[in-house]
Amino acid sequence: MIKFILNRKLFDWFQDFRYILLLIAYFLVLWVPIIFQAFGLDQQLTDISLFVLILAIFNFIRKNSVYTKVFSFVSLVIISGRGAAVGTENENISVISWVLMLVYFIFFLRILLIEVWNAKKVNMNTILGAIAGYVQIGVIAFILFKVLDILLNNHAFTTTVSISDLIYFSFVTLTTVGYGDITPASDEVKAFSVIFAMVGQFYMAILMALLVGKYQQEHSKQ
Repeated sequence: MIKFILNRKLFDWFQDFRYILLLIAYFLVLWVPIIFQAFGLDQQLTDISLFVLILAIFNFIRKNSVYTKVFSFVSLVIISGRGAAVGTENENISVISWVLMLVYFIFFLRILLIEVWNAKKVNMNTILGAIAGYVQIGVIAFILFKVLDILLNNHAFTTTVSISDLIYFSFVTLTTVGYGDITPASDEVKAFSVIFAMVGQFYMAILMALLVGKYQQEHSKQ
């Protein structure tokens, strides 16, 4: 009985802090490869941090039985694919696992944004959800650019790029900072760079309008 109560409390704690845990997982994906690149561990640690992110996503959607079943299956396939690709030269396995992750994160972005959009009032979870959605778009951009770089035989950019370089480029593009130290070489990457730059601007403009509108609506009723 005590064990059940403790498990229930732990379950509720994870559910209550699902937005914070999700953001922590996102920042692990973003920072860990960059910090440890000098040690040559960025590829391995990227896989680990992505696995942690998948667990955080699973924690986020586990109250929905349909989503839980679908995400559990896809997660298993992704993890198996990433494991099979480790230590091999088979690019097909690597591409398939990255593409699955791309679809996985796009689908979760939809779930996350619907929850933020349908929020009846602006609270801390709404704000954290909005931030998580923005970061999620950057992660999607990173995975997409990684897929393109593999498909184009590492010639998607003017220089050879690492995992940390792609993460950096994705968020510099999303925020429209555009330092120019990493530039796309292929038409496909150029096209998606423009798309993500526009998405980043529209997201901030539309979402800020949504949050401010809901906040004003709440206070006008008081």
